[in-house]
Amino acid sequence: MAAEASDSSFANVCADFNVSNLEAASNVGHWLDLLSEATANGSFCDVSFATHLDENDPIKSFRQDFHIPVNPKNGKQAIYLCGNSLGLQPKPTGAVVQGEMTKWAQRGVDGHFEGDIPWATCEELLPELSKDLIGAADAKLEIAFTSSLTVNLHMLMGAFYQPKGHRNKILIEAAAFPSDRYATSSQILHHGLKPEDCLIEVSYAEGVTPNVDNYGIIPTERILKTIDDNKDTLALVLLSGIQYLTGQFFDIPRITAHVKTINETLPEGQQIYIGWDLAHAAGNVPLQMHDWGADFAAFCTYKYLNSGAGCLSGIFVHERHAHKSMEQLPRLAGWWGVPFANRFKMGQQFQCAPGAPGFLCSNTPPLLVACVKPSLEVFAAAGGITALRRKSFLLTGYFERLLKRMKLTSDTAVEGTKRVIDIVTPGDPTQRGAQLSLRVVSTSADSGAHPMTMKELYGRLESRGVIGDTREPDIVRISPAPLYNSFRDVFDFVMTLKAVLNE
Repeated sequence: MAAEASDSSFANVCADFNVSNLEAASNVGHWLDLLSEATANGSFCDVSFATHLDENDPIKSFRQDFHIPVNPKNGKQAIYLCGNSLGLQPKPTGAVVQGEMTKWAQRGVDGHFEGDIPWATCEELLPELSKDLIGAADAKLEIAFTSSLTVNLHMLMGAFYQPKGHRNKILIEAAAFPSDRYATSSQILHHGLKPEDCLIEVSYAEGVTPNVDNYGIIPTERILKTIDDNKDTLALVLLSGIQYLTGQFFDIPRITAHVKTINETLPEGQQIYIGWDLAHAAGNVPLQMHDWGADFAAFCTYKYLNSGAGCLSGIFVHERHAHKSMEQLPRLAGWWGVPFANRFKMGQQFQCAPGAPGFLCSNTPPLLVACVKPSLEVFAAAGGITALRRKSFLLTGYFERLLKRMKLTSDTAVEGTKRVIDIVTPGDPTQRGAQLSLRVVSTSADSGAHPMTMKELYGRLESRGVIGDTREPDIVRISPAPLYNSFRDVFDFVMTLKAVLNE
């Protein structure tokens, strides 16, 4: 009877958590304490704890809607914790894509105007489905889907990076995703300027050389101070929503508001634009890009949005720019940026569609729309980003605490431990998404000929059926995606990691 009562208490705590708002859910340590106290059989570190969490997960059934990769060595499902790099394929996607192939085979060019995904307007199916994920006010005006992420960043910077005299600098974070640095540097070069003069990289500490070997958590105050120190020369601020290497969730509303406050003091035409690369944020954390007031943003769909490798990117352009002329926002133009009502009139003068659709250039590939649409529909069915973020708080919080309870981190290790890991990602659940970035550290007890490297650690994990990823110089990224990952996935990974570290 005592065990039944305890099981009931565990379920009651889970029930309370599952209806909590996100502010309350983010206090994940409190919830894990309550769940630990209510555990009937075994300790926090026992598999039964993970099993009970899975049993009380209101969105656990959505795992069945995805293809889980199989470990070729034993035929069992892999421990797939790589949603930050490539999300899993929703099971409906194959049939939707095949439907478009069949339409092409049977209807040819008429497929442009027939079926559930008419090719001539296929991109118009996606903005409303992504409205809540991005936080748009008018989805059809502020969101559009086309091309790939870096191409879209170039298209957006073509309009929003307008160097004038001394106001010619772009600010990015140090150790930014390389493609973002390449894109900003090449934009500067395109305007006849030099990146060494015009690219500002804000690092995690004063005096740190900005490069990939010098990464760290960047305090918001440092970002704001760097903006202040360069407010008379900045033309554009372009930051990641979530930093790909550390997993840090930047304070988008505060940083954006700070730039807007500065702009209120600047003369007309001298404002600083602010944009966001949401590659690791879209589908991972709640976003309110309209309310926060960002000028623009770009996001990919193949990570947490599960559309497949290299699939479509989306863009957000705030509605205050919706009706600006080509002279005000001189974007690169193409015929898909013309309103649909006039597109096939074949006019020789470009007529810009209002809002984000005016940044489209060529027709959006319908087969890629067929990959994005089913995943966005699964998101909606699961309760949207609020339900997923709530579970993510608990899932990643459980992951972090289990690492510590198992004495696998440098701050919890016991004497005689050979190797441990440092968690690079912020410990505050509100300052991260689903990802924990891990770095292996050898202790004095490790008598090996050389310390275990990132690649050696991941190679041993991979040989045991774990799928995560690595990033230079020394990071293993593990990301439990709440839409399809279970608490048992996390438990199995931590047990595997423990075995590998002690080899």
